[in-house]
Amino acid sequence: MKPNRSMVDQSFGKLDELAKRAMKQTGVPGISVAVVFDDQVLYQNGYGVRSTETKEPVQAETVFQIASLSKPISATIMAGLVGGGKWNNYRKGTFAWEDPIVKYARNIALSDPWVTDHVTFKDLFAHRSGLPGFAGNDLESIECDRDTILQRLRYVPIERFRDKYSYSNFGMTLAGNVAARIAGSKWEDISKQVLFNPAGMPSTSMRHQDYVNQVNRAELHVKIDGQWKPAFKRNPDAQAPAGGGSSNVIDLARWVRLSLKGGMLGDQPIIDNNALDATHTPVIMHGPPSPTIAHPASFYGLGWNIGMTSYGEVQWDHSGAFSVGASTAAVLIPKEGLGIVVLTNVPPIGVPEAIAEAYFNHLHSVAVTDDEVFALWQQRFAGLYGKPPDVSKPANPTAARPDSAYVGTYTNPYVGCIKIVARNGKLEIVEGPHDMRFTLEHLDGDTFIYKHYPETPDYPEIVKFGVGPNGVATTLTDSAFDAAGQGTLTRV
Repeated sequence: MKPNRSMVDQSFGKLDELAKRAMKQTGVPGISVAVVFDDQVLYQNGYGVRSTETKEPVQAETVFQIASLSKPISATIMAGLVGGGKWNNYRKGTFAWEDPIVKYARNIALSDPWVTDHVTFKDLFAHRSGLPGFAGNDLESIECDRDTILQRLRYVPIERFRDKYSYSNFGMTLAGNVAARIAGSKWEDISKQVLFNPAGMPSTSMRHQDYVNQVNRAELHVKIDGQWKPAFKRNPDAQAPAGGGSSNVIDLARWVRLSLKGGMLGDQPIIDNNALDATHTPVIMHGPPSPTIAHPASFYGLGWNIGMTSYGEVQWDHSGAFSVGASTAAVLIPKEGLGIVVLTNVPPIGVPEAIAEAYFNHLHSVAVTDDEVFALWQQRFAGLYGKPPDVSKPANPTAARPDSAYVGTYTNPYVGCIKIVARNGKLEIVEGPHDMRFTLEHLDGDTFIYKHYPETPDYPEIVKFGVGPNGVATTLTDSAFDAAGQGTLTRV
């Protein structure tokens, strides 16, 4: 049954219950929620605290880092660039979704020359460019900047162009970066010109410093010794179009209204309807029917997941997450004019998705219990990072060689330089343009491990040295870069 206004008005007690249930069940410090129905914002609320240290309350005005919820917002911005609009006094758009990006950026190169010449903005926003998903994320983790990462994508092998879905932050960032340059601006600035200013979203930004400058902001949290703590910071400027956004539910509710009304806010056109409609059109399948046709396939459009609800309606949705402490989701049912946004300040454990699904189930009288929904999303996110590597030390490990066998500089075109240095009786690996240092722990023979991502200590990276006949290492293979096929570096 399609919900009506009366049903939605009466549902907010249930939504309040679901948010408090999630906090009690998981301990999540802060949650913020907004609901849009029939082009009206009917609910905006905050729960819990922005930081477990300051105990300041979360409000609807509280700004969160939204991680990959930035993607559908960036798709909206791109639609504004494609279709023209208020940002350029309704002049013709600057490019088309189907245009090859090399048409506007001759310095762009990927490892396959044919793909370089043909990859389009559409390909990159649909994650079908052939770039493997992890490419660039590893370089961002060692603090390489956006321009450096985009230049080094040319060394990453292309996999099945337009024939394989592979979720690529830096593929999308590449498209957004080129689009902004076509418009004569930077992504962070064109985002405000095209969407945030015309749509009245003053607390929303694609620039990390703007989030830092917010007084009323939610801090990122991770669980340490069983307690949620604001232990880490995350600057996602390098991948701004894919994950660099920050916002609150007040602004995001306006964006949801605009999305559901074909680019309109009230009687004001903000984004061209045709260009925006392309973002909501399936482009590539990322989830086949499983296990039967009763569980329909899911698709990716341009910055949006496109699927079907259990009650037979088309659904647009996207989640966002940082392992250092952000988890967000937006779910829209376009035929019903219904949308929800849920923001939290913890890593991805399924809280926003469970709240959204349980709430929509309530509105549609779906016979699934809240317990089942929360358990299902907890299960889905339990294996998010995959199986931890087996780094158990052998009973009788082979001793490492003298430090001098490993100390030196190793390089490849993608990673740049990695240094191995000896300091205070330990070997350290030094990575990235700002010399990030990590202590190597000996595992066995010429193999070591280190905690590249301190927020996930159970997932250390593995470093293996290839040693020449003179007993001195000639190569270094770092698993932190192996997902992009670029983990082996040669000693210089």
